[in-house]
Amino acid sequence: MEGTSTLADALLDDLDDLSDVENEQSSEDATYHIPPDEAAEKATVSLDTNGLEENFVHSKTLQNHLLAIRSSPPATTKEERESEHEMIVQSNKLLSRLSDELVVAHGNLRRAYAPKFPELEEILPNPILYTKAVRVIGNETDIAKVNDALNDFLNSNQIITLSIAGSTTSGRPLNETELETLFSVADSVEEILSIQEEITHFVEARMEGLAPSICALIGPSLAARMIGLAGGLQPFSKIPACNLQVLGQHVRTSAIQSTRVLSNAKHHQGILAECDLVQRCPIALQKKALKAVAAKLALVARCDFVNVDAGRSRTASAGHSFRHELEQKFEKWQEPDKAQTLKALPKPDLTTRKRRGGKRMRRLKERYEETALMKQANTRAFSAQAGEYGDDAMGLTMGLLGTSGEVGTGGIRKTTEKRKMKQANTKASRKRAAQMNAKTTTSGLASSMVFTPVQGMELVNPDANKERVAEANRKWFGDNAGFMSALPKK
Repeated sequence: MEGTSTLADALLDDLDDLSDVENEQSSEDATYHIPPDEAAEKATVSLDTNGLEENFVHSKTLQNHLLAIRSSPPATTKEERESEHEMIVQSNKLLSRLSDELVVAHGNLRRAYAPKFPELEEILPNPILYTKAVRVIGNETDIAKVNDALNDFLNSNQIITLSIAGSTTSGRPLNETELETLFSVADSVEEILSIQEEITHFVEARMEGLAPSICALIGPSLAARMIGLAGGLQPFSKIPACNLQVLGQHVRTSAIQSTRVLSNAKHHQGILAECDLVQRCPIALQKKALKAVAAKLALVARCDFVNVDAGRSRTASAGHSFRHELEQKFEKWQEPDKAQTLKALPKPDLTTRKRRGGKRMRRLKERYEETALMKQANTRAFSAQAGEYGDDAMGLTMGLLGTSGEVGTGGIRKTTEKRKMKQANTKASRKRAAQMNAKTTTSGLASSMVFTPVQGMELVNPDANKERVAEANRKWFGDNAGFMSALPKK
């Protein structure tokens, strides 16, 4: 019995430990519970607080910056422009931080409203529209009653989709505690959006004076964001075009991994892909257009920095020129391919051409003309029976070649052919013919052996003729005889 009671006590102790761990985990998480008298008494909604700083919106740094931009007049001197540039850079850093806060706050709002209308996040993924829709719909079960309020910020297709999804939703009405949590999170989202709008308006208003060419090319809002990410105009002007394409690319962190905001984000593309020049192009050409815009953006950034650094007047002429050039280029890309033009046949040449004549051309034509034998074979005798009808129909007859005797005997009449121009009658040909006729032909039976009556068979000395020639030369052209002997002696 003692062993049994000891085992039971051990099991109870383990259950107590597990309950203590669950209580500790539930106290650490930011959760709210539905009262047990409701239908979903065990359902809970947890809010993500890992990436959200609760007091950031009300922090001293943000509030002081808001006061500074509200009381900052337009810059006129060089010192004021430098301080204004620093404020713009700080504003961009705060906008980047507020974007992260908005992503986390929007995720909390979706989780808080999921028990009531889980399909809404699929229909309205935009944080601004989602927050407005939550405010209007609230705990209403019939969405048709709030159509007038939804018409202020949604189109008819979205409203129809909301009505159909609301009538078939699997959600339930929220209780008082859930509604308080929902509207509290919605207030934080709206506050972040209002601060973002105020800082963005300040940056856009001052950015056109700081970098007019960049603003003319991609717009002041996008220019402010990109310069803020780079840390100022000078660092931004040093970034190559290949890196400008991915500047501001979303990095998936643990705080925003579960959100759907980045579900459509493209790899290797930064915030420059949001430029209107790129968005107006078809999807197939957007990557190519992004590279072209980044290349021009790198050039105008250097133009603006050189003007600011040298203290010259800042104009947007370079930005407008490059933007017009890119627009024409993108329109050229989207033009349909030209159809292949059908060329008309050439005009027939009805004039008679001059034929080259002369002995040379007549001789050349004579070399390739039809022989007399073929002319006879191709000529048909009139009213003459020649062999079988099938041979005659297929052209297998001999023509006039068989007319030397009786028809059908197979005899061939020999024709004489005289070609006048076959041999060229030129000076060179006549000389060559004379040389050929002057040469003595040696018989193939000739030999260098001769028969004499004295010695019989005797070999002829082939050098005997050479010796006779040399003897004659010595007689007439030697130094001591002939003509050479008349020369005066030295």
